[in-house]
Amino acid sequence: MKDIKIALLGLGTVGTGVVNILEENKLQLEKTMDARITVKHIFVKNVNKDRAINTERYHLTDDINDILNDHTLDIAIEVMGGIDTTYHYLKQLMTSGVHVITANKDLLAVHLEELETLAAEREISLKYEASVAGGIPIVNAINNGLNANGIKHFMGIFNGTSNFILSKMALEGQSFEEALAAATELGYAEADPTADVDGIDAQRKVVITSYLAFNQFMTLDDCAVEGIRNVTSTDIKLAGELGYTIKLIGQAYAENDRVEASVKPTCLPVHHQLAHVDYEYNAIYIDGSAVGDTMYYGRGAGSLATGSAVVSDLLHVIRYIDTKLHTLPPHFEIESKALDRSRHLLVIGDETVTKTFAGRTVTTGETTAVELLNVSTAVFDEVAALDDVKIYEIEGV
Repeated sequence: MKDIKIALLGLGTVGTGVVNILEENKLQLEKTMDARITVKHIFVKNVNKDRAINTERYHLTDDINDILNDHTLDIAIEVMGGIDTTYHYLKQLMTSGVHVITANKDLLAVHLEELETLAAEREISLKYEASVAGGIPIVNAINNGLNANGIKHFMGIFNGTSNFILSKMALEGQSFEEALAAATELGYAEADPTADVDGIDAQRKVVITSYLAFNQFMTLDDCAVEGIRNVTSTDIKLAGELGYTIKLIGQAYAENDRVEASVKPTCLPVHHQLAHVDYEYNAIYIDGSAVGDTMYYGRGAGSLATGSAVVSDLLHVIRYIDTKLHTLPPHFEIESKALDRSRHLLVIGDETVTKTFAGRTVTTGETTAVELLNVSTAVFDEVAALDDVKIYEIEGV
């Protein structure tokens, strides 16, 4: 039986979930993996803080050097968050030959290319299933389940907080402010909800998913982002009258080594599967060249849901720890650019407006919305440049 020594960086919500899963399934995991898994260190900010679990059997430390200088470690699990400092910790561990598992989407959206390159050089694993959709196994689905497919498009609901708010507005008639207050009270929204409601959280996940789906690197600047603060109850009502639901959709299209990626409020036909993903749930819809449309659905956050994804990565690393089957195929730089594709728009005016685009006359008003279907990128840009209308792209038709 192999002896596997791991260090856990962080013991918050996700870290606690990881420990709980390892404890509750200890015998099953050891038998399945033929490995004895020992949590040798847990790095925390405050070793005296009250915890939701019994930590007496573990070595809690607030000195990261206890971990960085321990050359008996096989695997480090990072669930502490942060970008710059955490990046340097992981880089030092990986340079020392330690396999790394992380749930840190913020860090990966900035440093994924460097860390993947380092993992390939050191012939170690870098795993991050929990970074995109919590307990939804989308990373494994793309890397393994869909690896016989070419993927040209994906779209999804990547943020449970914003989806909860839009669901409250659409299904219960609440205002944005009321729905945000409810999300905060239930713990779905942070005291500062900026990353969620402004689309930043989803943007980071789209960058990571694009890397996986298209075998290409992109940066945060390559992904246009718009949040949900300006979505009104009137917008939702008008869209509903025309058979659409408004969701915060993260998506990307790939064509000839170019990728167009975005996060923005989007209209979906009410018959589309994503239109019925409500409240705190997430889902990702992928178009594979061979398999066709597939969708992955579940909770995108939570202690045990996210912990499940982390432990799944851990078991994968242990299974192949004595091999060199760790790294992904080479990835390439992309050209980020709006593709010249046909688009469908829902145009809402703040006041009565009449415009002509490519020979089409469109009149909108504060109580009306107009569909503008099959328009070119040039027409879309023309409409988007207007100050007196609000535009929602329509997807899934």
